[in-house]
Amino acid sequence: MKNIYPSYYENFKCIANRCPDSCCQGWDVVVDDKSHSFYNSINGEFGDKIREVTAIDEDGDRIFLLKNGRCPFWNKDELCDIFINLGEEHLCKTCKKFPRITMDYDCFTEHTLSLACPEAARLILSEGFTILSEFEDLDFSSAEYNGGVMEFLLKARAKSAEILSNKILPFNENLQNCLRFNRKIQDKLSPISKNQINKAKDFSFIFKIHERLEFINAEYSEKIKNASGLLPNKDFDEEFRRLALYYIYRYYLNAVENFDILSTLRKIVCAYIIIGALANAEGKPDIIKIIQNYSKEVEHSYDNMAVLEFFFDNDDGFDVDNLIDLLRF
Repeated sequence: MKNIYPSYYENFKCIANRCPDSCCQGWDVVVDDKSHSFYNSINGEFGDKIREVTAIDEDGDRIFLLKNGRCPFWNKDELCDIFINLGEEHLCKTCKKFPRITMDYDCFTEHTLSLACPEAARLILSEGFTILSEFEDLDFSSAEYNGGVMEFLLKARAKSAEILSNKILPFNENLQNCLRFNRKIQDKLSPISKNQINKAKDFSFIFKIHERLEFINAEYSEKIKNASGLLPNKDFDEEFRRLALYYIYRYYLNAVENFDILSTLRKIVCAYIIIGALANAEGKPDIIKIIQNYSKEVEHSYDNMAVLEFFFDNDDGFDVDNLIDLLRF
């Protein structure tokens, strides 16, 4: 099994109570079976507390019940009581792994970090983005998917990354060119029937879709609404190039199973438009923080991403030609 890492991966280290937006607040912590079994063996007051705050949610997951939006083990010093009392090795899988993400493709595994973590976002958006791997020697004979399709996707992904990384053109033109390229790739992989569409006049349909999503921060929808109509500030093109590469390496190879390459590009367009507008709405924007918040509120939410996928398939505004036209600004 070949493991493939981006250049920033090994530089990540949790900054604990120095984190400006801790993963110990706002999110449910899913407790895996092995950790749950160990926690049940803990005696005394601390063991009693663990059992008291453990419950099954409406999705059937075992979780720690949040208290005022906080993990019950995130103490007043903003440190983890499980870590302190039981050791790092006894953190549940959710806490032990985040923000590390593993994408298993049978004969090789790719690793990345989630932009939803402030420290990971700083690394991803501040450091040069390189993938530490050579793909020529991969053996697809044991894969459960079509190895020829994966080889095709790896080459297409590399070309997409090259297009998006172009520093001569402004990012919105890179994105137009990448959409054109991947429209051709989609036609070769699995043609999608094209119906007559009603051209969108602007990006307002993307804002309206985002306004209806469910957010951890109740004010996030209002921020998006207030930023509606603003276009991305081109001063942050370098950060957007790195953001786009993150999406390409995080999602593109999903097409080996769903044969939908354009979904990844549509995710990039949404992130670019919403994040760019939010940055333009602020006087002195912290672009890394804005990107991290978007990842936490949208990209890292399975429900919100499912809503976006639905509209990718059903809203005429996401037609590739339409997006290319709208990106000419």
